[in-house]
Amino acid sequence: MHKTTIVSLTAGFLSGLTTLYGAEILDRLQASALTSTCGRVSEVSFTSEVTTLKSGVLAFCSDGSMKMFEFPEPVWVIGYKTEVKDAQGEPPLENYLCHTFFGDHMPKEGDDSAMKSLYSDAFTREIRLPDGFGVPMKTGEKIHWMPMFNNRADRKAEVRMTFRVFLIRERDRIKPIQPLYSTLRSVENPHLYFVPPGKHAKSTTFTLPFDGRIHFMGTHVHPYAESVELVELTRGQTLWKSSPRRSVSGEFSAMETYSSAEGIPLRPGVRYALTATYNNPTDHWVDAMAGLFLFFTNSR
Repeated sequence: MHKTTIVSLTAGFLSGLTTLYGAEILDRLQASALTSTCGRVSEVSFTSEVTTLKSGVLAFCSDGSMKMFEFPEPVWVIGYKTEVKDAQGEPPLENYLCHTFFGDHMPKEGDDSAMKSLYSDAFTREIRLPDGFGVPMKTGEKIHWMPMFNNRADRKAEVRMTFRVFLIRERDRIKPIQPLYSTLRSVENPHLYFVPPGKHAKSTTFTLPFDGRIHFMGTHVHPYAESVELVELTRGQTLWKSSPRRSVSGEFSAMETYSSAEGIPLRPGVRYALTATYNNPTDHWVDAMAGLFLFFTNSR
């Protein structure tokens, strides 16, 4: 019999919230190796405290690990990357990352507000928006960061997370940048569910109130994900389907993302279907999540 999975969606992660103000962010700001036609790219990075993960925890965020930011000047965020290391600063053998958010508020299923949030997960550790696009962050705007971990191993682990935000300062901008906003849709709410042995598909339908174009899409999944597909039901057309990328050894290493300067039309009231397929090769139920992040222009 497989071990019982302990699910920890810590309700008290706001306790001991650390706020990082403009002066500290400016002290950490440095030139980035990334380039953009819109201006000089800078980056800022932070490393969390060591977090102890008990065996079996999923979607775990420890008390006090969430941070709040206030940029001291207007910036355009064009990319985001996270990395997990053990307490000794070495890459761990296991994949402990569940997902993270960096933005003006935490995503909620069915939230129809246009968020200014970026994300990463175990199979999309880095995103880079198309050149010419960025998420606008205002001076003094409250920006949250929340790290979440999984530990499927039989022993506890001690890990920490480093995250890097790539941005163009408004003062360094040399050409217009189109603002992108984001929204999240998941096939299950709450997001965590479990998949039986074999192939399993779960779907949901939804509409969006936004009027613009989709320019970037990425997924949040767990191991054994086979695909995440977005279909426009009005026309019965698949708009995008993300599949796993495999390493040289054949291991599941990343999910495909969508990035396009031209984009896909997004119209209010159009009904979409989101379907996530898992292929579980084990003899027991396994944990799963299946979310789709859309980044879009919004004329409303």
